[in-house]
Amino acid sequence: MVEITGSDLIDILATAGYHLKSNAKKIDDLNVFPVPDGDTGSNMSYTYISGLKAIEDLGASSNVSTVIQKFGRGVLYGARGNSGVILSQFFAGLASTAGKLKKAKIKDIMASLDAGCEYAYKAVVNPVEGTILTVIKDATKAIKKNRIKIETVEQLASIYDKALSKSLDNTPNLLPVLKEAGVVDSGAAGINELVKGVKSYFEGERHQISDVLELQGKVQSVVNFDAYDYYTLNTYGYCTEFTIKLNPDKEFDKEEFTKKLEVFGGSMVVVKEDDILKAHIHTKTPGDVFTFAQQYGALCLVKADNMAVQTEENSSLAAKKVKKETSQKSFKEKVPYAIISVLNGKGLKEIFTELGASVIIDGGQTMNPSTEDFIKAVNKVNADDIYIIPNNKNVLLSAKQAKALINDKHIVIVPAKTIPQGYASLLAFDGSEKASNNVKEMEAKIKSIRSGEVTYATRNSVSSGLEIHKGDYISILDGQIINSVQSRFDSVKDLVSSMITNESYMLTLFYGIGVKEEEINELQQFINETYPDLEVQIFDGGQKIYSYIIEVE
Repeated sequence: MVEITGSDLIDILATAGYHLKSNAKKIDDLNVFPVPDGDTGSNMSYTYISGLKAIEDLGASSNVSTVIQKFGRGVLYGARGNSGVILSQFFAGLASTAGKLKKAKIKDIMASLDAGCEYAYKAVVNPVEGTILTVIKDATKAIKKNRIKIETVEQLASIYDKALSKSLDNTPNLLPVLKEAGVVDSGAAGINELVKGVKSYFEGERHQISDVLELQGKVQSVVNFDAYDYYTLNTYGYCTEFTIKLNPDKEFDKEEFTKKLEVFGGSMVVVKEDDILKAHIHTKTPGDVFTFAQQYGALCLVKADNMAVQTEENSSLAAKKVKKETSQKSFKEKVPYAIISVLNGKGLKEIFTELGASVIIDGGQTMNPSTEDFIKAVNKVNADDIYIIPNNKNVLLSAKQAKALINDKHIVIVPAKTIPQGYASLLAFDGSEKASNNVKEMEAKIKSIRSGEVTYATRNSVSSGLEIHKGDYISILDGQIINSVQSRFDSVKDLVSSMITNESYMLTLFYGIGVKEEEINELQQFINETYPDLEVQIFDGGQKIYSYIIEVE
C-alpha cells in the first residue's frame, strides 16, 4: 500500500484504539508509585475514544483531512491527565499537516508524524526524557533515517513500531525512578499499544469504532458540578436563540463554531444563510452564549426564555409576570471572580466551597477531568477573573489546555498539585485584590507548606531505596514515599513526625472513607501530647484512596 484513504484511516484509528483499550489496565499498573491511583491507561483510552466518537458518523468516502482533523479535535477536548494531553497534542500535530488531503501518501504520513512529535514536546514546559515524548522522538528519528528505503505504508508502520518498542524498553535507563520501580514508562507504553494496533491493521487485523466503544462501555464525562452554581434558576435552563451578521473580514468555520457552542448546553440547531447565522440552544448560561457569539459578528436578535416557567401549568398573572421578567433577563450579572476546583469527597467539597470555590469538578485521583470538563466549568460562571485550582499534578495540563482553548475569558491557573496546596492557596486568596497579586500570594503560600498523604501499596516495589510490600500502608511526603508499614496508625504517626519542624505552627488533617473515630481520637491525642504548641485542625474529608491528607505550615 502506497497511500491510505479516509476510510482506511478510520479503520486504522479504530484498530489502534482497540489495542489501547484492551491493555489500559496493564498500563495503569505501570504507575511508578505502587499506589491505587494508576490511571495512565484509563486517561489515554478515554482521551482516544473522545476522538473516535468524533468520527464515528463519518462515511467511507470521507477525506483523510476530514478524518484526522475531526479526530484531533475530539481528543483535544477529551484529553484527560498529562498523558492524555500529550497524546492529544501529538494528534493535533498530525492534523496540522493534513490540509485538504483526500488521500495520504507516504511523504504526507512522514510529515504528519514529524509534526506530531514537535507538538507533543511543546505541550510540556520542561520535557523529561524516558517518557512518552522520548519514544515518539526516537520513532520519528527512525523514520527520517530510513526515509529513502521506505516504499510502502506497511514498511513505515513496521519501522516506527520497532523503533518505538526499542525506545520503550530503554526508558528505565533514562529515568532511574523507573528502573528502581522495575517498570517502563506508562505513557510510553500507552502509545506503544496504539502503534502496535496500527501495525496489526496492516497485518490483517480489523476493528470498527463500535468494537472499541463496546469494549469501553458507555463513556461518560467524569465531571459533576457540586458547588454553588451561579444564577441557575431551575433544572431546565433557558431556550436561547440568536442571530448574527457574520464578520466579513473573518473566515467562518461552521463546524468549529458548532463544536465550541456545544459546551454551553444541548438541543442545538445552527443554520448559516450567506452572511447570516441563526442558532438555537438550551443552556443555563445564555449570557455566556451571547458573549461567545459576539466574537463572530454583530448580534441582530437575542432571546432567552426560562423553560421551567414555560412548562408551568399555572397560568396565573403571577406566573405570567415571572415569565416576562425572566425572559427579559437575557444576560446574567458578572461577578468580580469565580474559583473552580477539582475534588472528590463530600467533606473536602464543602470545605473548599466555604472558602470561596464557585464550582467543584468531581474528580482527582483515578478520575481526571477532561479538557472539555474544564471548559464546561468555566462556562458556568461569568466573572472578570476565573481561577482554576487543579489540586493534582496529573490534572494541571488539562486545565492549561482548556485555558488555551478559551479566548474570551481571563483565566488564571493556580499551580496547586495536591489537596493541601489547593487548600493553602484558597486561604491566601483575597477577593478584593487584583488577579496578579492573588496569584503571587497563592503561589507563595503553596511553596511554604508541606503536603502528606497516607494510602496503601498495590504491589511490591522499591522507591528511593525503601522496600515496599503489597498491602502495606505507605506515607507520601511532598511526592516521596517515606514508609511502608502494616499499621495505618503507625504510618500516619510517622508522616506527622516527618512533616513537623521547629518552625511549624499549624497542622490541618483531612481523613478519608474508612477511618474510624477511635483512630482519629488516638491520633489527635498523639499530636497534642507530642506537639503541644501546634495548632491542629481535623476535618472529615470523605475522600477515596487516601486515608489521610495532611497540610503543615
